[in-house]
This record gives sequence, C-alpha cells and structure tokens, in this order.
Amino acid sequence: MDSQCGRHLYLKENKKNMKTNLLNLTLSQLQKEVKQLGYPTYRAKQLSDWFYHKNVFSLEKMQNIPQKLKDDLQTNFVIELPKIEEVNHSSKDNSYKFLLKTHDNKLIESILMLTNNRATVCVSCMIGCPLTCKFCATGTEIGFVRKLEPSEIIGQIIVIKNYAKLNGIADKITNIVFMGMGEPFLNLDSIEKTVEILTGDYGFAMSKSRITISTAGPKNNIADFINKYKIKLAVSLHFANNELRSKYMPINKKFNLDQLLEELKKVELLKREYITIEYMLMQDINDSISHAKQLVKILSNIKAKVNLIPYNPTKNLPVKPSSEKTMNEFIQYLISKSIPVTVRRSQGSELQGACGQFALKRKV
Repeated sequence: MDSQCGRHLYLKENKKNMKTNLLNLTLSQLQKEVKQLGYPTYRAKQLSDWFYHKNVFSLEKMQNIPQKLKDDLQTNFVIELPKIEEVNHSSKDNSYKFLLKTHDNKLIESILMLTNNRATVCVSCMIGCPLTCKFCATGTEIGFVRKLEPSEIIGQIIVIKNYAKLNGIADKITNIVFMGMGEPFLNLDSIEKTVEILTGDYGFAMSKSRITISTAGPKNNIADFINKYKIKLAVSLHFANNELRSKYMPINKKFNLDQLLEELKKVELLKREYITIEYMLMQDINDSISHAKQLVKILSNIKAKVNLIPYNPTKNLPVKPSSEKTMNEFIQYLISKSIPVTVRRSQGSELQGACGQFALKRKV
C-alpha cells in the first residue's frame, strides 16, 4: 500500500470515530498521528510549540503549518479547552475557585492559590470520585461521573493561567497539585500523559519538583509511578490505624494501611526529599496523643513529613476541626519524635474549595 493510499484509508477510518482532542496527545503520539496523515513528524513539534509555548489553540492562526495539514487536522481532530462558568475570589486567603464546563457539559472545579511568589493550581482528575471517603464532599455528594481526559486536566491549567494573566492576578503558574476532584491513581493513563506534557520541553517544561500528586492509596502502583516520573508524592492518610481508616475511608478495606505503608517504602527519594503524609485533624476522632503515637510508630521506617490539616466540615460529616490547643499538642508530640511537621491552613475554605470540599457548588 503506498503512502497516499494509506493516508486516505486513515482519514476514512478516523471519520467513523469521535474526534480526538489534540491536547490529549503527547509529542510522540502527535508525531504518530501527523505521520499517518502523510506529513513529516517535525510538524508535531510545531503544533506543540503553538499550544504550549505560544498559547495558540486555533489552527488558522498557526502561520507555519501548511493549509492542507490544517484541513486534515480539522477533519479528524478538535482542539477544545474547558470553559469558565464561574469564578469566585476569597479575599481572606487570596484564592480563586473556578467552575469549569467540559465538552460534554459536565462541571469540574479547580482552585488557584496565591502565596508569596507562588501561583499554584489545584487540578481535578475526575468528575466526582469513586472513593466515598466520609469526610470528602466530592465522593459523598457527587459520586463518580467519569474520568477526565488529559486535555481536560491540562485545560484547567491553561484557562486558569490565561485568566490570571488577563486579570493581572499572576504572570505564570509556578506549581501544580493533583488534589482536586478524583483519585489520580484511578485515572493513571490521563495523569501520565498530563505529567509528560507538563514536564516535557515541548510542553510546559515545568520542574518535576513543582508538581505534587496526592493519593488515598487505592492500588499498589504508587512507587512505580513516582520512581518513573520523579514528581512529589502526598498521601491522604488521615488515620493511623486500620479500624479508623476503614471506617472513614472505605478504600482501606481493599488496600489497607499495612499494604499502603509497604508500598511507600519502595518509593525512591533523593537526600532532601520526603513523602508528605496528609493528616486531617478531626475533634475527638483522630487527634489525641495516642493517635499521634500511632502515627509516629507507622512512619518509623518511612522518610516522611506530616502535613496537618484542620478539618473542613462537609454536610455529610458535620464534625468539628480540632481545637488549637489539641492541634498544638499533636504537633509538639510529633516534633519531639523528630517528625517534620507543617500545618496547612487550607486555602479556598471560604469558597467551599478547600481539602475535601469540592462539590460543584455555585455561588448563590
């Protein structure tokens, strides 16, 4: 079969299927598609330059792309970004919550957090979440709708970056955290492609140290992923024993705390790197000194730092956050046992966009 015949067959077959968003493709995938259309692979790099370096998403504006290739791409592919439905600003902590609409008219939430010289985007990787952790509004109020495609995850960053620049909020996005709606390790194909685009020279060319992925630990693939991509890892632990963790995080019944801790031991870390252990403090549930002792014990063989998070109430679990006194006692105990500790005063809580509060709520 000659190349022209192969090209026409490819075009014919591709028309039968739903058009692929070009922003779903890594450079190597884009090169493959361009080659199958009958064009040299360097055109894929040109397209990536327009997307990620020049912030242009209209084929007609791409001056060095041949018109015939533009026509073929428009026939077989789309370039779509999420649309901004609503933006709410919290003057309390200078965070912005974005309600975004996907190509199929579903809604997702993202947060822009501004602190010192950082502009951090907290992205979602799913519409809803299948894990149903009792303290998280995403899983308990929305349930699980579907996974997001790479274009929809990357798209959150692009539209927020453009909004921030247009409105004089921030010149660039400095950090990315996968801590929004959904469990990243249950949408790993999209996450892998997103991380490759974020870190690749052809893409955003971000430092791996500026990207953090947060997981509740649903599977035994955490170490392999982190060891391959070298981005930062945060683990939503929250409870230091199986009884409590299974009660509030049902995923623990399938992949329990002991299995999760064994998996974390396999993560390869540089000298100054740590795994961040996220621990949400809830009054009279997991905030006693006995709980702190359990936490110290299970982390004894793991290079970790603990990020304490005052609980952000949701309607499905209306318990109170721990008092300042209790939290300080918890902190002092961890420090006395040489456990590095930080406290996250969750940004976005005023907007119902802090840790555990993503629930697709519009401002009323």
